[in-house]
Amino acid sequence: MTLLNLYDDEANRGEKVAIKFRWFLIALVFSLIIIVSIKGDFKEAIVSAIIALIFGIYNLFLIYLFRKGKVFHWVRYLSVSLDVGLLSVHIYSLSVFISPFAVATTATILLYPIMMFLSVLRYDKKLIIYTIAFTLFSFNLTYFLQYPRLDHALLDQIISTDPSGQIYKSIYLLFFGLLLLHIPDLVNRMVTRQAEIAEEKNQSELRLALEMKENEYIEEKLQYASQINEQLNEKNEQIASQNEKLKEMNATKDRLFSIIGHDLKNPFTILISLSQMIKDELENLETEDLKKALNAINNASNQGFALLDNLLEWARTKTGEIIFTPLPFKLNESVGEVLVQIESLSERKQILIRNNISDSNVITADRNMIQTIFRNLISNAIKFSKPGDEVILEAFFDQINNKTVITITDHGVGIPEENLANLFDIKTHQSTKGTMQESGTGLGLLICKEFIEKHGGNIHIYSTIGEGTQISFDIPSVR
Repeated sequence: MTLLNLYDDEANRGEKVAIKFRWFLIALVFSLIIIVSIKGDFKEAIVSAIIALIFGIYNLFLIYLFRKGKVFHWVRYLSVSLDVGLLSVHIYSLSVFISPFAVATTATILLYPIMMFLSVLRYDKKLIIYTIAFTLFSFNLTYFLQYPRLDHALLDQIISTDPSGQIYKSIYLLFFGLLLLHIPDLVNRMVTRQAEIAEEKNQSELRLALEMKENEYIEEKLQYASQINEQLNEKNEQIASQNEKLKEMNATKDRLFSIIGHDLKNPFTILISLSQMIKDELENLETEDLKKALNAINNASNQGFALLDNLLEWARTKTGEIIFTPLPFKLNESVGEVLVQIESLSERKQILIRNNISDSNVITADRNMIQTIFRNLISNAIKFSKPGDEVILEAFFDQINNKTVITITDHGVGIPEENLANLFDIKTHQSTKGTMQESGTGLGLLICKEFIEKHGGNIHIYSTIGEGTQISFDIPSVR
């Protein structure tokens, strides 16, 4: 989550706090209505009832906006204006109908700082400045409108009720507002610093991981070369074979480092450039441009996470760190969890995923590996499908071989026949961009093949250009 999203979300939460506070105010106002009605002050009761009604209607309006997801920036200014304005009207009505000194009592004054503090919860300095100015204006307007009606003989006897006292209280409210104005900056600095620390930690860990991987490879290469040198005189026939294996390892290493150095770098480059642009141009950006930038940041984050996840899975298969734990489970239930994870991918391209796998289909396999296989294969099917297409998942039990055969079928662009043979060869395979220019590395298919073979199964790909692709694999299973 970016800092911009964080503040916007917290501002909405602040608006919800204000909604709860208004319900509390409504309850207090109704209590006051009962009291003044008992005393016979029906005009004040009517004014208070109107204020409570406006508060209630506005709260219901805000609740409606939150449910529709349409809480606009100007709503915060409207909320502050209504809160402070209606509070001032209520105090003024108390002064008119009950006691003229209501505009100058401490009890009424203390309500204004609460309204000012509610603006802080929106994390908007301009809104806080507006609230301070509007509060001071409303606070003094109610006082000086009623000042001619105040008993001047009592002004000197009641502390801080004269004009000079009003000025002192206004200065107090101003200083309190200025103090509140620093809170968003403090929060911003704290969150920014935490984000910088997290970024530095991630960069350090990534550099350390790359260095360790390179050192391990160099150490393995030196050890292997030493062993070859010791056996040169008596194993000449094995040199050619060993050299071929070394070339293959180099090709694998070069491919992996190419992926890490190029494909993994691209998402971070996008994230850095867009976040810097938002930081520098935030006040000048239109809402639509900001949404596009945030959408691009989200896409780059998902792309980088998916690539890093595949790299880690690939490294774990090669280092033998994955623990193979086959257990019986319902295939359809596990596939459903994967579909939830990649729901955003299918929704973005409006791809319908039709899951025709029966609830009764139970397989004996490593659940995590099976979910990784489905996640990569379905993502690939979405990647090469055109917007509005569908992807079909099916499975049936092969009684003769005691295996479950699973197929994933799309109606996308298809794969050229000359490329099919290289799909599972890391040295020669190059990833193809999707129908909406989605990028990839090809590691997903390699991981799927590794995991399927770990179960003793096989994977086959059938494809026709312009008609689509069907991937079929089998996993030992029980009924």
